[in-house]
Amino acid sequence: MDRQVLLRKIMATGDEIRRLQQDIIALQSVDIISYPENYSSLSHQAVVKSEYVSRKLRELVYSTTNISWSDLLENVADELGIRINYDDNGTVEITIPCLIPHRRKKQTGFITAPLYVALERFIAERRPELPFEKFRHCAICITHVYDKVLLGKGRKRDYDNIELKGIIDVINTFLLIDDNGSLCDIYNTSEFSDQDITRISIMKKDMFPEWIQRRKNWLSKPS
Repeated sequence: MDRQVLLRKIMATGDEIRRLQQDIIALQSVDIISYPENYSSLSHQAVVKSEYVSRKLRELVYSTTNISWSDLLENVADELGIRINYDDNGTVEITIPCLIPHRRKKQTGFITAPLYVALERFIAERRPELPFEKFRHCAICITHVYDKVLLGKGRKRDYDNIELKGIIDVINTFLLIDDNGSLCDIYNTSEFSDQDITRISIMKKDMFPEWIQRRKNWLSKPS
């Protein structure tokens, strides 16, 4: 790439980062109690801009260095804190450090791209003598964990308004025989904690009642 073209791209990205900084400063001055609509509008603007900046930086690094797209997204997955655990009961638990977006936003690429490479790495790291066996009849349990400090009117969403398809498609690619309704049941639940995260637990269907009971026991414990 021509140096002048590269400099213009870097400067343009820097301009977007400065605009994002201005949005963050504006957020700090908004009274969320008195003006929740203003806060919602500004925060949405900041999130959209941050995702745009992130995408442009990824594209810039990929097009101007020898870093592969897979390596880049593996690092993104690590930095985002995407975690995949496979326990002795044969349950795969995926932890994503954010809430799944509302269906009207539709864009889940900022989650699905790093999740794809994280699952790809998870499968690749299985020992040859113990390869991962894809789930046939399974339950996918999705726990939407809301930051209780930030929880406000309208923030807790109906499950049918959450954009799950892209994420389920990625999980299907690596972990399932198929995600059709005759093989796969999907269960949604919510809880509150000190941060927004999404936990996705994939298990054989006969493990689901035990999972539900463990969850009920955990939720009934005094905080």
